[in-house]
Amino acid sequence: MLIAEAVWADRFHRPAWYLRWLWTLGYVLLSLPAVLLLIGPDRRDRSFWAPTETSFKRTFLSSLRDGLRPGFFLISPDFRHLARMGWRFLTLLVLLAAFMTLLMKHPWWTAGGAGALVFLLCTRLNLADHVITAAARDQERERLLDFLEERLRWMRGHCDEIVIIAHSQGGFLAHQLMARHGGRNQSKVIRLMGVGSGLKPIWFLQQIRRPLVGAVAWMLPIASLCLAWGTSPLIEPSNSQVAAAMLMQLKATTPTLALPLAVQSPEFVTAMLHDMAQSMERTQSSLLLVGDMPWERWTAIVVSTMLTIACGLIVRFRIHPEAKAPFALPTPSDSKPLEWEEYSSQHDAVGRMLLPTLPQNVEQEATPVLGHPLGDHTNYFDNNGLLSRRLAAMLLADVDSPTRASLITQRWSETVARYERALRKQHDRRRCFQAVLILWVASAVLIPRIARGATIVEAVIGSWQPLAVATVALSAIFTWRGRKSHRKLVAMLDTELRGEPQPMPPINIVAPEHRTSATLALAIGAVFAFFGALELSLLSALQPAWNVHSFGAAMLAAFILAALAAATGSGYRVRRRWVAGAGFLACLPALTSSGPLNSRAPVWATAPGGPLAAAVLVAVAIALIGLTRARVVPLPEVASSQSLVVPSQRGAANSIATLEAERR
Repeated sequence: MLIAEAVWADRFHRPAWYLRWLWTLGYVLLSLPAVLLLIGPDRRDRSFWAPTETSFKRTFLSSLRDGLRPGFFLISPDFRHLARMGWRFLTLLVLLAAFMTLLMKHPWWTAGGAGALVFLLCTRLNLADHVITAAARDQERERLLDFLEERLRWMRGHCDEIVIIAHSQGGFLAHQLMARHGGRNQSKVIRLMGVGSGLKPIWFLQQIRRPLVGAVAWMLPIASLCLAWGTSPLIEPSNSQVAAAMLMQLKATTPTLALPLAVQSPEFVTAMLHDMAQSMERTQSSLLLVGDMPWERWTAIVVSTMLTIACGLIVRFRIHPEAKAPFALPTPSDSKPLEWEEYSSQHDAVGRMLLPTLPQNVEQEATPVLGHPLGDHTNYFDNNGLLSRRLAAMLLADVDSPTRASLITQRWSETVARYERALRKQHDRRRCFQAVLILWVASAVLIPRIARGATIVEAVIGSWQPLAVATVALSAIFTWRGRKSHRKLVAMLDTELRGEPQPMPPINIVAPEHRTSATLALAIGAVFAFFGALELSLLSALQPAWNVHSFGAAMLAAFILAALAAATGSGYRVRRRWVAGAGFLACLPALTSSGPLNSRAPVWATAPGGPLAAAVLVAVAIALIGLTRARVVPLPEVASSQSLVVPSQRGAANSIATLEAERR
């Protein structure tokens, strides 16, 4: 029994078309804090938000120990959680900036887009109205449940056993259906499977209707905004003395990358050390800035603290006692409990919610689809999806004899599980690579504006076009590549299920513990090459007689090293000749440029960009050593020596027919 939106899309009464868009927009505005669900924790953050340790002290000490280990913070769950939160927040900020810019500069385009949105909300394509029906319209929801209960009653009269597969909003309705009448509807239902279920999001929308929960949902974002504004003199780069001191350090040290060693006199070194000392003094003076903050910012900090404490007390003493087990299903007395399983992609925007937790053993391992927040939600049952192959194994276990099922089903499930693990790691690797590339692009676009005095929000609003283009382009490229590799691996799975010989594993992922040194070396080399190229371009304008050439090659080397650092940190196996080629590009300015003509120093000491070449070569050498010693894990894992022979479709059909004959 499949419960999807197409089953009930025409079964509930909708408001009039001219009121539908008002109802939808009004509900969205009232439930605006629910937008935070898009950037909230998902199942990958389980070790951070729902750790296995029962003691908070053990969890905190474990996170602190991992954070203090050299280089381990790059691969720790806490760092990845913070990186995901930052990336999602940046995406929402870019979308908001794009909307504000469009509204201010192109009001007619904005009016046209708003009109198209209103027209869409007035039609039957308004899917948000379905969610509002389940979350807020109690009478319509009960009519839907009556309809589904009637269909379930018909199936109980014609079937011995029932398996319910509920997708998206159907996951919420199926859970409500199984909890109705003390669990009476669970009769003959042996398994409930939620796929990309909207159970948690719709449950959260229902809770917002409660006054206390709604107050907490609004108080937390307000507290965050007050805290961000109140502490902005300390954390905002345009106001922070620490950021200004870092810029002073860069200004003092980066000329040493471009200037020849022969002209770096003791006076030059003394001036550089003096500037460094001034930057350190400015950093120390930033600690005294707290006493100079105006009372408005102190008031915002106090308001944020009070709101946070109030939210904690309300949740602890009023909300949490009433919602200790919000999703527990009642156990009927006349039948055994059903098997409840929830499947979701790691990236599905609807089903990936982590909190609140479901009963024990309900949430299954993540199902790999495409690694896309929207594409995953609609492609669970695609021909190239692994969920359909897992369902096939369950079907064999349900219809076959116990002995035969224990042999075939176990082998089938183990094979599918191996490929699921491989695809999960591949999706995570690809998404991490995409995120780090966007981070490099965002840094290159935002840092110049922030250095000129803009705040982070102002920098994002002023640079929303390149950020949006980079985000869309990288998303399209990585989605296309992910779909291609996914199909290739699923084809290999089908070949193995048919018992045919397998080629070598197509996925080679570098072990996490062997990525740190190479990643850090490549990233540092990219930073050196970037700032060295900038200084060489300035030097060519200030000293035309020195014939500074090929500083564009150093800039290209910086981009290549940054991309290689992102790939290495994500787990890709980087070819060593690419790293060596990037190092050679960084050395071109020193090889092709000439310095002071009247100097008696050696040639290598008069070449502009010589220190840059030396620094990049050291970083490249460390990266090459790390890449050489890296251990590669082939995926999927090699199957056991016992071959897997899966019955054909005709054989499976014969088994089902034989079982039906035995039952008669």
